[in-house]
Formats: sequence, C-alpha cells, structure tokens
Amino acid sequence: MHNTWLRLLNYCDDWFLNMINIRNLSKLTFISLFFSMLVVSYTIAESRIIHLVNTGWHVGIVVPVDAILKRNLPETKHFSNSNFLEIGWGDARFYKAENPTASMAFEAAFTSESSVIHIYAFQSPVNETFINSEILKLEVNAEGYSELLRFIHKSFVRTANGEAKNVGIGLHGEKVSRFYLSNGEFHLFNTCNTWIAEALQSAKLDISSQGIITADNLMEKVRELPNNTN
Repeated sequence: MHNTWLRLLNYCDDWFLNMINIRNLSKLTFISLFFSMLVVSYTIAESRIIHLVNTGWHVGIVVPVDAILKRNLPETKHFSNSNFLEIGWGDARFYKAENPTASMAFEAAFTSESSVIHIYAFQSPVNETFINSEILKLEVNAEGYSELLRFIHKSFVRTANGEAKNVGIGLHGEKVSRFYLSNGEFHLFNTCNTWIAEALQSAKLDISSQGIITADNLMEKVRELPNNTN
C-alpha cells in the first residue's frame, strides 16, 4: 500500500512538472513568435520600392516623394505636389540640348566639360508617366535606401549652405523639372548609365558599375537581380 501511494505521488509530481514545462514552453513560443512578427513587419515597413526607367539611350531612377526623401534631398522642395522624382545624370551640353546630335554625343564621350543632374517631378503612376519606356521595379532595404539617397545628395555641387546649383530649366518645363550642376566627370567609360549602376551599388544591390556604358548593358544586369520584383 505504501509503495502504491509513493508511485501515485511520483506520477502526480511528474505530471505537475510536465504541465509547468509545457506552459513555459508555450509562453516562450508565443513570445518568440510575437517578436518575429514584429521584426518582419518592421522590415517590410522600412523597405522601399524604386524604379528604373529606360528611355532608350538613358536610364533614370525614380524614387517616391516622402518624408525620408525630403529630409535627405533638399531639392524636393522645388517641386510641390509631386509623388515621384525621376533623377538622371549626364554630360551638361548633351543632356540639356533640345535636339541632341551624334556629334554632341561624340564630344560628350571624349571632351565633356561638365556634368549635370536632371530632376523631373510627376504625380501619375510611374507606368503611366513613362508609358513608352521599359520599367524595372526594385525593392531596397532601409539601409540601402539611405545609402542611395546619400549617393544622390553627394552628386550635386552645393553652395556653402548646402543648396544645389540650379543651371537651367529641365526637359519637361520649369515647374516640374530642373538641371543642377554635378561634381561627376562624364566620359566614354563613365556615362549616365554607369552613374545609375553606381547608385544601385551604393544601395547594397549586387551589381557592378564596371563595363556598364549603355542603357541595354544596365537593364540586362538589373533584370538578373533578386531585388527585381517585375
């Protein structure tokens, strides 16, 4: 009888300990799952979608106008009521020409005197604004996006108070587009498309700017990226 009571007590003790362990495990599992969901939600919330727009000879990068862009790119204030900015870089004379010629392209490749950044602000969705262009959509994480904006910011020639130097009305009219002086040197092996590749590199994307000269070179490389969400 005494042995029976001992076995019963041991059984109850084991059952009680198991229940405690199960409850603790359940709590730990729940807490772990909860924090995992928070991390995933934070990551999704912080990622950004950018677009590349291929207009034929030139590729531009499109970023959404939001609080982060306004903090990192002061030029955003020049374009009110816009939802996106398309940003490009290139030889000043060729880029600003209303009717660029082959001789101007040759001169840009070998005797460029200065470079500019072009900003075009627009409201409509990207695919509607650039209806005749190839468009690639890329997802960039928070750190990469910050580095991308830093790269663009540093590409402007700025005054002592941080203002970019406006050097003319843009390709789409004064209200929505402007040219700004840039500190980059344009030449045959450092074209507008090379600059875009360097911008993507700065955003931590797995792409090299080496050997990228034409729009086709660039778009071919970008299509292979895992960040391409098309």
